[in-house]
Amino acid sequence: SGQYVLGQLGVYGANYRLAVLMTLFIQMFRYAAEPFFFSHAKEENAKTLYATVMKYFIIFCLLIFLVVMLYLDIFKYFIGPDFRVGLHIVPIILLANLFLGIFYNLSVWYKLTDKTRFGALIALAGAVITVALNILLVPKYGYTGAAWAHLACYLAMVILSFMLGRHHYRINYDIRNITIYFALAGGIYLLSNYIHIESKLLTLGLNALLIGTFLVFAILLEKKTYLRDFK
Repeated sequence: SGQYVLGQLGVYGANYRLAVLMTLFIQMFRYAAEPFFFSHAKEENAKTLYATVMKYFIIFCLLIFLVVMLYLDIFKYFIGPDFRVGLHIVPIILLANLFLGIFYNLSVWYKLTDKTRFGALIALAGAVITVALNILLVPKYGYTGAAWAHLACYLAMVILSFMLGRHHYRINYDIRNITIYFALAGGIYLLSNYIHIESKLLTLGLNALLIGTFLVFAILLEKKTYLRDFK
């Protein structure tokens, strides 16, 4: 019924707002990145620079992901009690936005090589995936299905852009370290879900420690990578 659909949209919209930190950061990055990419395009080390930007962008986004997810007990108060049934879609929405940000990073290849038609085709593929998955998933799973469709769309766009970029303007991204960061952030998130402490204060402290662990690990790994590459 119409009332049910409106209710589902309300829950989806409210929980989508909890990803606002990620959304704002990605929008800021998008406005700054394009002029930056073009201004450095002629430089000898441009590709190395783009790869570094991508890696630090991902580290920062994963940090935002961990802050929002590990402090969801606080963030949830930004939305009404009726909407909190949908909190389980917040990590999916955060990841979807993270992949959208990665896509903005990857889009450098078709912009610099003046092959923007590929950008249009990738966006079209994303739109087709979104529509198809919404038709398949929403009737059965409601707003949860919409969230997964959102994530699948941007993930597909990232994969397509990455594969095409390798042929037209190859940038050697640090896939190894990026994979490590995703695995570590995922591990920390899962660990925080399994640890149940009665004291709210202790939980907040432990979560701060877990986020700190991610940050320290990133700093140490990047320092090690930097020393290895510039010996």
